[in-house]
Amino acid sequence: MKRKYLYLIMFVIFFVFFITNCMEEQVVESKKENIQTSESILAKESVSINMVSDSLSKKDKISKLKKEHEKPFVVIDKPEKLLAEKLKYRSTNKSLAKFSNSFVPNSVQSTQSCYTIETDVWALEKYHSISGFNVGILPKNTWQYDSSKLTSLKNTWAFNLVQLERMAFANPIVYPDNQIVAGVAFQSPKVVLDSYRGFLSEPGRQQFYGFYGDEPWHAILPGLRDSISKTINDLKNIGGFTTSKYIGGETCEGWAHNFDDLVDFVNQTAYTDMTYTSSYGCYRGPWDEADQRDEWTDFNNSFGGKFDHVWISGELDRGEMDQLIGHVQNMYKTSIWLYAGQSYLPDQSYWDAISEFSYYAFMHGYLRREERRFIYIWSYIGNGDPCTDPQITSWELTDIIETNETRIR
Repeated sequence: MKRKYLYLIMFVIFFVFFITNCMEEQVVESKKENIQTSESILAKESVSINMVSDSLSKKDKISKLKKEHEKPFVVIDKPEKLLAEKLKYRSTNKSLAKFSNSFVPNSVQSTQSCYTIETDVWALEKYHSISGFNVGILPKNTWQYDSSKLTSLKNTWAFNLVQLERMAFANPIVYPDNQIVAGVAFQSPKVVLDSYRGFLSEPGRQQFYGFYGDEPWHAILPGLRDSISKTINDLKNIGGFTTSKYIGGETCEGWAHNFDDLVDFVNQTAYTDMTYTSSYGCYRGPWDEADQRDEWTDFNNSFGGKFDHVWISGELDRGEMDQLIGHVQNMYKTSIWLYAGQSYLPDQSYWDAISEFSYYAFMHGYLRREERRFIYIWSYIGNGDPCTDPQITSWELTDIIETNETRIR
């Protein structure tokens, strides 16, 4: 009887132990499941956050790139104009299915049929010089010592000549000597010669492209013509600059006739039509608001091929450069220059002027333009038939793909 109770007691103890152990394992497994569930939720939230982040960054990228392309003169055909043309002339027999069975590599249009439209946008990469044409710039003083700005002027905007002051080309980095025009005062022969005496004896030096004297006759001094002649002769015969071009500028042809036979080229330095004349020369009257094209014509009639190195102002000629450079082209001139020397103008104002100047230099055949292809992807968001809906507002820009394809024209 005692043995029977003993077995019963042992069975009860074993059963209680077994039940307790099972419950602990269930608690542990439950905790594991809770941890795994939490980790899974966190992972999904992380993926979701990353997707939102990627989506936002993509939208920001699209918006930033589109704004860059909307800057004046960056693209010739605006993206919306290209979309409108595509909507107007696209084929009307495409499938209405959201996805078609055809597949063409690197094409969104082939897989999404009418619901997606691609347009090619060609944006400015840089400009290139053209043999036989000179496109020059006189940058403001601070730019003349800034190698990064000079590099941009040369390699992006294709200015193949630059006018610099004496100290700016003591150690040339960007422009070689044969692409430099040195600014000088023709009426000060000793100062000029002392400044350049021995220059060509320095290691690695070459002939300058030229020397430019701005408005020398404005000084109205006795013997001025002799001073101009002596300056040029000293630079050639003593200084050794025998192949450099000598260029002088004046406001009107009457004053320029006083020294035109001494220089290789003359140009006009005012940015208006100089119609007020006197025994001393010409001036801009208070009524003279026209641009300089008529004055250029007078110079061209007076000096023919000697009239070149034509000045356009980065301050006063904004918005007129199409007409101005077009007139230079009509006169068959080979050298156009941008004056960007006013120190009080902010840098961005001159970059904007440079953008306009180079664009119209390209349009009138003085530069070539390199462009990069971007693919604009527009998705249908309208409520009608995507194959026939011509409304630009029914289409949303959903991606911009930058390609490695460039062209020069």
